[in-house]
Amino acid sequence: MRTPVVAALAVVGAAALTAGVTWRATVTALRGQALAEQSQVTDRYTKAIDQLGSDKLDVRVGGIYALERITVDSPRDLGTVMEVLATFIRAHSREQRFVAESAGARVPEHITLPDIQAALSVIGHQAAGYDGRPIDLTGANLAGADLTSALLVRVDFTGTDLAHSNLYGADLSGARLVRANLTGAALSGARLTNADLTHARLTGADLYGAALTGADLSGADLTDARLTDADLTHARLSGARLANARLTRAGLSGADLTGADLTHARLTDARLSGADLTGALWAEESPLPEGWVRDAGSGRFRRANPGSGDSDN
Repeated sequence: MRTPVVAALAVVGAAALTAGVTWRATVTALRGQALAEQSQVTDRYTKAIDQLGSDKLDVRVGGIYALERITVDSPRDLGTVMEVLATFIRAHSREQRFVAESAGARVPEHITLPDIQAALSVIGHQAAGYDGRPIDLTGANLAGADLTSALLVRVDFTGTDLAHSNLYGADLSGARLVRANLTGAALSGARLTNADLTHARLTGADLYGAALTGADLSGADLTDARLTDADLTHARLSGARLANARLTRAGLSGADLTGADLTHARLTDARLSGADLTGALWAEESPLPEGWVRDAGSGRFRRANPGSGDSDN
């Protein structure tokens, strides 16, 4: 006959055994569910990739948004999806497009078709959760694209055509835009902190209120650009072309403007404290910054006091 103590121990042992079996069953079930879900994601991904290769526009767009849904349901696949969409954009954005000019006539003209725009929109929306290697959009033709408020941090746009694109309020911090074409682009309020815009074309671009702190604009063409209230503190503008640019109230403190062309630029209330203007061509209608004189022979700036390391203003 069992004593009360032995009986109690038996009950406890049975309960523990039951709990152990239940826990193992739960773990097994969860593993099976995870595998099933991943299998579903794989199937969805494969189908979406097939859709991208379709010759039908609506099918391609559907595949792009299917990939976006995958990033929501399976965040670990975000990097793969970003790379696929970037590859799609590079491969198809330069395809010849046609628009009707008149009855029976067609002329080639680049337009940002819905599939390219959709892929750009997904990248711009989902990039906030992406911390992998820079998204590669080098050499793509994105002229006229709508990237309003897009998150494009560290994206590589080297040699990319972004002429007349809408980048209002976009975040391009640390982006690489070397030799990119941004002619007539709308960049008002955009963040380009520490971006590389070496030799970029920004003729007629609207950079009103843009943040360009620490950006490299060496050799860039900013002719006729609007830089009113832009922050160019410590920006590198060596050899940049700023003829006729509007720099009213622009922050240029500590900027490198050596050899820059500021002919006929509007510099009313621009802040130039600590800026290096050595060899710069200045707007004759604008007063000379304190500490600088115009060389009689070349017309370029030199320091009034050669022994001074910084201008006084």
